Amino acid sequence: MKHTVQTLLVGLIAVMQPIAASALEIRTAAQDSQPKFIKDGETITGLCVDVFKAIERVDPELKFSELRDFMPLPRIEAWLEEGKLDAFCGLAKTDKRKAKLDFIETPIYATQSVLAARIDDKVDIKGFDDLAKLGDDGVVLVVNGTVHVDILAAHPSIKFDAGAKDTSTNLNKLIAGRGRFVFQNDFALADEIKRDHFVGKIKILPTQFELEGTERYFVVSKKATPGINDKLRAAVEKLSKSGELARIFLAYKPK
Repeated sequence: MKHTVQTLLVGLIAVMQPIAASALEIRTAAQDSQPKFIKDGETITGLCVDVFKAIERVDPELKFSELRDFMPLPRIEAWLEEGKLDAFCGLAKTDKRKAKLDFIETPIYATQSVLAARIDDKVDIKGFDDLAKLGDDGVVLVVNGTVHVDILAAHPSIKFDAGAKDTSTNLNKLIAGRGRFVFQNDFALADEIKRDHFVGKIKILPTQFELEGTERYFVVSKKATPGINDKLRAAVEKLSKSGELARIFLAYKPK
């Protein structure tokens, strides 16, 4: 009888474990924004993936979904709003996003917004007013759906092109003369210049645009599985206090 009870308990635990593991699976996605997400063949790594793994270590009840390919940021935000995704890593906080998504208040990392230009461009930009004065001779390239589109849209005199879905496309457009600047965070821009072999062809201008919202956060769908928000919040706060988030970012920070 004792053996039978033990067998039943072992079987019950075996059945319950997959249920518990899948109960708090976090459906997420990868954006084509390196080094936040880095795609090498069929494998996706990067800063946010390292953060996912750290969260899973501090809270084994959380499990992030497998990442297989990039998804455009506008679709990621739409799927979060619709409840097709539960959470996403590394978004800047805007009023528009706050109305649709829940932000985990502890930031994952912080960046600075900068401009890139062709290496032989002698232009001196101190701020948005200088960009506006250039008119059609100062077209700024930005990635569609990012916070940088909203920033430039607040300056109607600045000419910008938000047709690209990733920074790599904008760097190639810059080299081809289809824009004079690329506006992006220093974190992504420095990495992409190296990754696309544009060192010596493209430079990052020294001016850092002092803006609110330099921090990047986890966001959670308002339709996410109950419990995900609170558990993510606790895990991210724990990683921040331990210094683990800072250590992860340091490995990817522009040198």
